[in-house]
Amino acid sequence: MSTFAVFGMNEHFAREEAKRKVRDFKIEKGQRIELSMSQWLQAVEDRVIKIMDGKRVAQLSSMFDTPQYAADYAERIRKLGRCRDIVIRAKVKLPQNDLRRKSPTKLSWMDYSPESTAAA
Repeated sequence: MSTFAVFGMNEHFAREEAKRKVRDFKIEKGQRIELSMSQWLQAVEDRVIKIMDGKRVAQLSSMFDTPQYAADYAERIRKLGRCRDIVIRAKVKLPQNDLRRKSPTKLSWMDYSPESTAAA
């Protein structure tokens, strides 16, 4: 059974990531300088812009059993606000030719398109 999830980047996820990554201080000339709340918020907004302009994508949803549920979730993400590179991916087993591993396959995410499964 395949498992599906929505990948991409939206402004909400970028903001949450920026809040986790931006520190509330900066180092200048070897001294630790605390940022005010407005300076920190500006740094967070700058980081959000940098994340949204980047190429990195993240898993935005939990896993779904069918691609229809993932497609519905992707549509909701697109309607909610600014987003980019929204795609549905399926978790598949790929052959692994590393003899040191116990399992002959590995799990990986591959882009899912309804046309590819209709032709099979």
